[in-house]
Amino acid sequence: MKTVNKTVNGFSQEAIAEVVTALQSNPEIGNFELRATNQWLGGGHNRSYIQGFYGACQEDTSRTEPFVYDNDEPPVLLGDNKGANPGEVLLHGLLGCMTTAMVLLAAANGIEIGDVSSRIEGDIDINGFLGLNPNGKKGFSQIRVFFDIQGVDEDSKQVLLQLATQSPLFNSLINPTDVQVALQR
Repeated sequence: MKTVNKTVNGFSQEAIAEVVTALQSNPEIGNFELRATNQWLGGGHNRSYIQGFYGACQEDTSRTEPFVYDNDEPPVLLGDNKGANPGEVLLHGLLGCMTTAMVLLAAANGIEIGDVSSRIEGDIDINGFLGLNPNGKKGFSQIRVFFDIQGVDEDSKQVLLQLATQSPLFNSLINPTDVQVALQR
């Protein structure tokens, strides 16, 4: 008798089960070190490269070429629009991580989703960053995430929103994260 590998939300149920079983037998597999490098190019323009990472107890070599992301500022913030600004990149990463968390965890729970679209907004006052308001916050004061989920009932939509909040980036932002800054050795 042939077993059919069911796919939910683009994820193989069999592959999800294999990953969970592997993690249960060896929790070390779940420890990852993600990396990026960056080079300043002038003014507000800089470029980030993302290629290798450590995960599943080994160095990953699946990416033969790095992903390249240009960062800049709009002219109103003294840039040349050669890329999204880093705040926008953070919002992009958060939205992507929350969406992936939602659909993957939904698939792991057998919840089929028809469609998901989303948008994100973040409020930031640069007076704090520039030191013009010594009491001003130097980062986002609020981030708002909106999901439009199709193909499930209202109760399931609430469950899916909760699954989205399991995102590692969401949790990195809402919980204190140890960020260390040093000169390269």
